[in-house]
Amino acid sequence: MTIRDLIRSYSDSFKIISDTPELDARVIVCHFLGLEPAQLFLRMDDAIPEDLLGKLESALKRRQSGEPVAYITGERGFYECTFKVSDSTLIPRADTETLVEDSINTLKSLFCESDEIKILDLCCGTGCIGISVAKALAGYFKRISLTLSDLSDKALEICRTNADSLITEKNISVSVIRSNMFKDIRETAYDVILSNPPYIRSSVIPGLEKQVQFEPHMALDGGEDGLDFVRIIACEASKHLVSGGFLEIEIGYDQGEDSALLLAESGYRGITVLKDLGGNDRVVKAIN
Repeated sequence: MTIRDLIRSYSDSFKIISDTPELDARVIVCHFLGLEPAQLFLRMDDAIPEDLLGKLESALKRRQSGEPVAYITGERGFYECTFKVSDSTLIPRADTETLVEDSINTLKSLFCESDEIKILDLCCGTGCIGISVAKALAGYFKRISLTLSDLSDKALEICRTNADSLITEKNISVSVIRSNMFKDIRETAYDVILSNPPYIRSSVIPGLEKQVQFEPHMALDGGEDGLDFVRIIACEASKHLVSGGFLEIEIGYDQGEDSALLLAESGYRGITVLKDLGGNDRVVKAIN
C-alpha cells in the first residue's frame, strides 16, 4: 500500500467524524512516517513500511472513535511553536491566538519603558499562552518573569516539558506552580494575568461534539452559567497585579457582556471584549 492509498482510505473513513478528514489523514501519516508536510507530496507513491502498519492501524481506530488528532500525535501547532499535548490538557486552538496577539501588543504599549515584565498564565494547561507571549516579547524586554500555574499535576508535566524545550531565550525565567487558581500564587506585582479558564456551562458539556468529550472535564466545566472562574479572577486578580497592569481572559462566544459586568463590579477599568476571527466574543480585557 502506498502513502497515497493510505491517505485516501483514512480520509474516507474519517468523513463521519471530522470536517477535515483529508487533513486529519495527512497529519497522522506525516507524524508516524516522520515527514514534514512539504515532503509528503514528494513521497505519495512510496510504499508504507511494514513495521509501521500496526501503529497506523491503531491511530486509524483511535481517530474513528472520535479521539482528536492532537492526542494521537501528541502535539499541536499554536502561534509560532509546536506544543506537546496529552489527554490531561486542552488542545490549543486558533481562537486563543486572539488573546496572545492582543496581550503582546498591549504589553509593548503599556510597558515600553520597563526593563522587566512579569506574566502569569493561570490555568495554563500546555503553557501555550504564557510561553507564546513570553517568547514573542523576548526581544523587547531585558527580563521576562513567566509563571505558569495549573491545578492538574499531569497538565503541569506537559507544561514543564513545553517550557523546557521551547523557551531557549536567556532573558526569560520560568516558574511552574501547582495552584488552585490564586491559592498558592504569592507574587503580587504581575504586569499581566492571562487565562483560558474552564468556561463551558455544565449542562452543555454532555452535548458537545464527540472529540471535545475526550478533553479533560476539569478544563471545560465553568459551572452552571460557565462563569465560575471568571468570577474568581474578577475577585482575586487585582491583588496580584500592579496598578495599571491588566488581565485578559478567554470566554465563551456568548459571555462577553456578563464577563465585562463582573469585572466592572470588581472595580476594573478600560474593560473591552475582543472578538476572534469568526466574529465571536472571545476575550475580555481589563486594567487594574
